[in-house]
Amino acid sequence: MNQNVCFFNSNKAWGGGEKWNHHFSLLLRDKGYRVFVVTNHDSELKKRLENESGVTIHSESIGNLSFLNPTIMLRLKSFFQQNDIKTVITALPSDIKSGGFAAKCAGVSKIIYRRGIAVPVKNSFLNRMIYSKVVDRLIVNSLETKRTVLANNKNLINESKIRLINNGFDVAEFDKQSSKQLHSTHGNEIIIGNAARLTGQKGQKYLIEAAEILKNKGFNFRILIAGKGEMEEELKDYSAKHGVTDVIDFVGFVKDMKSFYTYLDIFCLPSLWEGFGYALVEAMTLEKPVVGFEISSNPEVVKNGVTGILVPSENSLQLAKALEKLILDKELRNKMGKEGRERVLNKFNTPLVLGKLIDLIEE
Repeated sequence: MNQNVCFFNSNKAWGGGEKWNHHFSLLLRDKGYRVFVVTNHDSELKKRLENESGVTIHSESIGNLSFLNPTIMLRLKSFFQQNDIKTVITALPSDIKSGGFAAKCAGVSKIIYRRGIAVPVKNSFLNRMIYSKVVDRLIVNSLETKRTVLANNKNLINESKIRLINNGFDVAEFDKQSSKQLHSTHGNEIIIGNAARLTGQKGQKYLIEAAEILKNKGFNFRILIAGKGEMEEELKDYSAKHGVTDVIDFVGFVKDMKSFYTYLDIFCLPSLWEGFGYALVEAMTLEKPVVGFEISSNPEVVKNGVTGILVPSENSLQLAKALEKLILDKELRNKMGKEGRERVLNKFNTPLVLGKLIDLIEE
């Protein structure tokens, strides 16, 4: 094995895509690959990788139109050629333009575009050229992502070029992390958790509406909402409007997510769409039953009725009914929790996903 692999991610912030690039670049390094990573100058991915042995970093000021900048493109082409890069794995639409075109010009053997968001691709001339002439393989993290990529043009890319590789979750690493009790309990109340950015997509308002229904029925429960975001004050006001501030706690950004999940009885993620629900997988790994909407990739992550309960989107009444069912049945919570962990081990565990990525690189 003498493959030189380059991950190309120009996003400055840290998110699921950057986490994936960070994790799998180190895993490939540990498997004996020579690993290179192209980042933006001021990126969190760069900061987290620059002191890692066996990983070579190259940074550029990359934006959506960088593929039109001859100076940047020549530097990228030279970087690929000088380091004998065989495979480039790009992360963003801007990256497949700058990194993809530069790699093509440098004669890179395989150009892979990893698509991690379930958003349709515009049927533009540029995109048709990229997907037909530049992209050698397209990784999708769910069947829903694949569907949305092809939503505007079913012939955008040849079916034979598409590979389904789920995001992956390192169960062994997660199991090694210690956990502690973050919050005090009050009697035998059921603790329902939510962890996501406080934004419209994540649908916390439906959980607030469900809380009102459950409270009016007299259930003993508490909801912990973890995360920060632009809708924080709006959601707190919404909670007050629905009279549930006594049963909902906004706990802010939580760094120790394992301890957060460990404390819960039920995890609820009422997102309106997901590329791949990492939070659902984390909760399932810790044997927590999950509740959410039957949207996008959720049915691929959650086996409805087995590892959790999925209900029609934007339906607070059905969301409350699902939560009520689990509140009332401890045996069902335990059974779904155990089934959830088994599903993660058998479908999303990192060694399985890494094997698929290596197979793709070695094709």
